[in-house]
Amino acid sequence: MAKNSKLKILNMVSGSKFGGAELFFERLALSFEKQKNIKQKLVIKTDERRFNFLKDKINDIKQINFFKSYNFLIPFTLEKIINDFKPDIVLSWMNRASNILPASKIMNEVNVGRLGGYYKIKNYAKCDYLITNTLDLKEYIISLGWDPTSVEFIPNFVSENRIPKKKLVDNGKKLLCMGRFHENKAIDILIRAMTFLSSFSLTIVGNGPLKEFYDSLINKFNLENRVKIFGWSENISEFINSSSILVCPSRHEPFGNIVVDGWAHKIPVVVSNVGGPGKMVKHKTNGIKFEKENIFDLVSKIKELGSDPKLKGKIVKNGYEVFKNNYSEDVVTEKYIKFFERIKKKCVE
Repeated sequence: MAKNSKLKILNMVSGSKFGGAELFFERLALSFEKQKNIKQKLVIKTDERRFNFLKDKINDIKQINFFKSYNFLIPFTLEKIINDFKPDIVLSWMNRASNILPASKIMNEVNVGRLGGYYKIKNYAKCDYLITNTLDLKEYIISLGWDPTSVEFIPNFVSENRIPKKKLVDNGKKLLCMGRFHENKAIDILIRAMTFLSSFSLTIVGNGPLKEFYDSLINKFNLENRVKIFGWSENISEFINSSSILVCPSRHEPFGNIVVDGWAHKIPVVVSNVGGPGKMVKHKTNGIKFEKENIFDLVSKIKELGSDPKLKGKIVKNGYEVFKNNYSEDVVTEKYIKFFERIKKKCVE
């Protein structure tokens, strides 16, 4: 970039109210806004919670009521936004935002699609480059015919815990599970496991269509006194700092933001051996892994960790080091900026 110029990023998302990708979009947008050499404009699907959360720190936010491909006004709206803002980079998150990019370039913008899962690649036909948050996902995209030089792996980051941890009086047996109430998250597996973990309690934090199903399981197994469900909270530190073990029992998990949250908060993590968590976690080094959907293996691993303070300490120490070196805000945001500067320069040349 020329001296005194700013990298202009049009950052677009049309996703659900909650979800790992959507929450990371918010984190990254806030991080971009703090950079002196970046000028950013957000385009989001109308969402009162998301807008109110971001508006105090991000000045330029455009909300679109019907942010979908079959809204015939969308192409004109985006063309006008691009004409007015003149971005260097258009960062589109996931299928919807990437699919509704203008059919042809408006200025000399570089279109970058950001994937957080094994989505249909046809939705990214208008993108010049793609960013994935796992190496497996990058390899998957390349296997579908994408030029390897046009696919960049950049992991997610989480914020460092800046709230004091609470002193626990439960002998390290307070479990926590956080995420969407969706079949992929396998929270039902953990609830069933609680029938064999009589000395443990469990807090579940999230939102989604399976809430009633989880309630029915809790009632069926008479777990009301030891298993509590809370709606999603912006202040996840409050829950993590009050717990002794974080459990991610997913059936399918491309990345696993919550695992990195656990590392950042210095709490030991127990994860299923799938996807991102299965790759990131080294068993008994920076976490504990159990066989996917194996309730008895999960029970065994939780009991082992709960009764071994030395193992807990080792996992906490190593997990925090992995977070600082690979998944901290400064490290990841710098990777995004350097990638954008490189492809902008390449496009100009």
